[in-house]
Amino acid sequence: MGVFSIINRSKKRIILILAVLNMLFSFGMSFAFWASEVSGNQNTGGSTVSLGVWYEGTPIYTADEFIEAVTTTGNTNTYVLARDIDFQNLTYPAYINNDEIVFSGSLDGNGKTLSNLSTTNIRGLFGVLQSATIKNLTLDNIQINYTPTGSITSGILAGRIQGAGNIIENIRIKNSSGTNTAYPVGALAGLAQPGTGDTTTVTATISNIKITNTTLSGGFSNNTYGSGGVIGTVNNANLTLSDLYVEASVSTNTVSNLGGIIGATLATGTVTINRAVVFSNLSNTSNSTDTSIGTAAIVGRNQGSVTANDTFYSGFLRSYVTNPSNNNYTVRSGILRAIGNNVTFTNSRSAQITIYRRASNPSVLVNSNTLYNKLTGQKATFSTAVYQNNRSSLNNAWWTTNYSNITSLPAIWEYNATTYLYQLKD
Repeated sequence: MGVFSIINRSKKRIILILAVLNMLFSFGMSFAFWASEVSGNQNTGGSTVSLGVWYEGTPIYTADEFIEAVTTTGNTNTYVLARDIDFQNLTYPAYINNDEIVFSGSLDGNGKTLSNLSTTNIRGLFGVLQSATIKNLTLDNIQINYTPTGSITSGILAGRIQGAGNIIENIRIKNSSGTNTAYPVGALAGLAQPGTGDTTTVTATISNIKITNTTLSGGFSNNTYGSGGVIGTVNNANLTLSDLYVEASVSTNTVSNLGGIIGATLATGTVTINRAVVFSNLSNTSNSTDTSIGTAAIVGRNQGSVTANDTFYSGFLRSYVTNPSNNNYTVRSGILRAIGNNVTFTNSRSAQITIYRRASNPSVLVNSNTLYNKLTGQKATFSTAVYQNNRSSLNNAWWTTNYSNITSLPAIWEYNATTYLYQLKD
């Protein structure tokens, strides 16, 4: 009997044992999966057996498997990404239209990355998240540029969040874009709102979210709604957002609100924000004379209840004015919010910001009635030059003194000596 024959028989026995173990454990632990593989050339005896790892859910290895999981209506299963998935140059089933496809399961990204997907026919990687859990996932170069056929919001991660008990945590979105030609958009979701006919208040816990080098553009013409760096619009929903870093460009050229974190909250929306650093460009170039729309670093228009703790903003805000030669304005600008109900906040600051309201008369550059004072000593009546506080003074010691709630979390936050800001770790 040849040596190769003995080796091959041994490998077959190992594979058989692994298969039996997998069946036994699968019956005993219905949600746990054992993944193993054989690689190499078995015919020459040059193969290797990898014993693999346990997955608390069904492992996803391919683009086909991912698409099938997220486009199965009402899916409540638990999944784990077993490897990075690059959608480029792969043969996989095309995404079906997922406007109203509801995912109610759990996806653990397992620290893996979904990359290089560009599409115009889906509203997000997920259509609708309902009582779902999405965690430990990186999205890199995901381009969701959507032209809706109905009243459909969109986002890079999901189009809408609905239902109770949603958990979205430890998500990284980078080098990506989300565009909706007719409705609100957000990096995580364009809308948090119950589905049609559903009276359940939406609840979601959103934490450890880092968004970088990402552009978002919403097209909805309605002064109540808006697009945002994290969530577009919040309606009949209670959201808690903690540990956010947003470095994005958010824009619209319609009668719509813009926010670095949330575009707009309606009267039935309740939002709590804990620890957020926003380093973004916000641009509303609508030429409407509607004075009920706003552009702001935290929330564009607040008609609900918003509490913001330990928030910081640096960046550029641009709002269109009808006549730059006088004091008339249209789109309002502000740091925490530009228009609507007050925002309850503690320890909210800014540095080196530019708020462009008009071509001349810089003393009315900002809306002094709605630009708050707790902004590193700035006052709402200060002129343009005063708002140009140099970020270079924000060294590590400054952050430790002024933002101890952020700097005391070194496991997830770190100082960036180039931007002078604290940011979430990758």
